Amino acid sequence: MAINTHHNFISSEPIVLIPHITLQQGFKCEICEMIYKTKRGLMCYQRIVQKYNIRYKGLYTLPSQAIKQFKADLVYIIGSKLKEHYSWSGKQTITFPCLESLFFGVFKGHIHYFNRKNHSYKCFFHGPDAYSQLASLFKNQNWGRKFFSNDQQTFILLFNAQVPKANYKKKSELPRLMVEWKTKSKRDAKGNQTSAGYLHLSFYTQQI
Repeated sequence: MAINTHHNFISSEPIVLIPHITLQQGFKCEICEMIYKTKRGLMCYQRIVQKYNIRYKGLYTLPSQAIKQFKADLVYIIGSKLKEHYSWSGKQTITFPCLESLFFGVFKGHIHYFNRKNHSYKCFFHGPDAYSQLASLFKNQNWGRKFFSNDQQTFILLFNAQVPKANYKKKSELPRLMVEWKTKSKRDAKGNQTSAGYLHLSFYTQQI
């Protein structure tokens, strides 16, 4: 991870506490599961993460109504991936153009990663309380599930108590919602460059 030392931060944004657990071999962040040998190391990491959630000078603030509407748009877009047939279950990804200020307006306080080199952010939501956390964020209790006839429903899997984390071969296979914002750039044959911000969502769905 890289600390953004080029931005001037203004401390006007809410900060979400980062949960952690104490292990015999060290201290683990429950969000990204990084393990640190000392509590001091974990606390230093937490201070870095907190800086990612402070709006930097120059990133403009959108009206609250625009943020509210974008949250509703996100719920609709996520719902488009919640299909009825079981063959559509499994990993889902969504990518679309998005302003950095829109991303920050919605997910400030939940940003857990920032890379200065490619100007990308990441948020991770998983665990037994993740669904209700996102329901509060989106102001919609059904943000991650869709109901069908015969009492069937498709939902986003954020926690599975029956499968230990050790059984997952890769972190990308964990039941979680990952939200990433980054800048994509292109350059033509004459060196003219264009760029745009994109929002990327990744999650797993399941039917019952």
